[in-house]
Amino acid sequence: MINAEEVTAFRTALASMMLFKKRSSVHDVSVFGAGKQAYWHIRLALLLRGEEIHHLNIINRSFDRATNLIKQLYEPGEKGDYSANGGVGAFGKRTKFTIITPGHGEYDRLLKSHVRQSNVIICTTPSTSPLFPASYLTNTGGRMKGRYIALIGSYKPHMIELHPDILRQAVKPEHGHHHHKHAKNGGAIVVDSVTACLKEAGEIIQAGLKPNEVVELGELVMLKREIERRKAEGRHSDGDSENGMEVQTDRGLREWLEKGNVMYKSVGLGLMDVVVGNDLVRLADERG
Repeated sequence: MINAEEVTAFRTALASMMLFKKRSSVHDVSVFGAGKQAYWHIRLALLLRGEEIHHLNIINRSFDRATNLIKQLYEPGEKGDYSANGGVGAFGKRTKFTIITPGHGEYDRLLKSHVRQSNVIICTTPSTSPLFPASYLTNTGGRMKGRYIALIGSYKPHMIELHPDILRQAVKPEHGHHHHKHAKNGGAIVVDSVTACLKEAGEIIQAGLKPNEVVELGELVMLKREIERRKAEGRHSDGDSENGMEVQTDRGLREWLEKGNVMYKSVGLGLMDVVVGNDLVRLADERG
């Protein structure tokens, strides 16, 4: 038997990490929540790029639960082997953990500071209201830095982790004339399934996004491959538009994925559970 909850959390984090690993900077990471989804996202982030993550903030209502999450990540097995129970051990030696709870007297100030400083924000809560004000990221100061934001906790129309204004700003066309410097937007929100997210994702629905303002992660991968194929054939595209996302050149796509504002929304795909589950069964058979 396979623990379905564990597999779901694991495969969700795997998909999120496909965009995370492309980021040029992951020095500051903030994670909302302290459950299984938070655990797997943090664990994979540290395994992939632990040496580059200097600060990792866990924002959660329960201080004890956040503390237990950190212990679970770093506690070695019976023989001192971190791989025995999945601990990340040496992969996160440089990472400084900070726990922030709403009960802290300086919570609002700390929340704004950490959100603004973050290169990566991962939201893993079943919240029915935005986890922080839109102004943190939509005003001039908040727009100067490009961020990767993964939204995987909410999965129903009434649930929402990120304010709709942030998503609306992210899909606005780039005009090239700005009074203040700000990070590049891609013109679309990346999702695991266009059909599912348009029907179930609270952030997408409440922001009023249209089908041409979202692009599936799988399509993004295929688009990247198509650009690489054209490049290999000596063909270049100066102004393609696919699924609402402005793709000017390979350089433009790469710049957005590495340094721009990239938002990924996932509501879950059963097919991913089947694929990951089959691989886990295969690995178990191979190891006896």
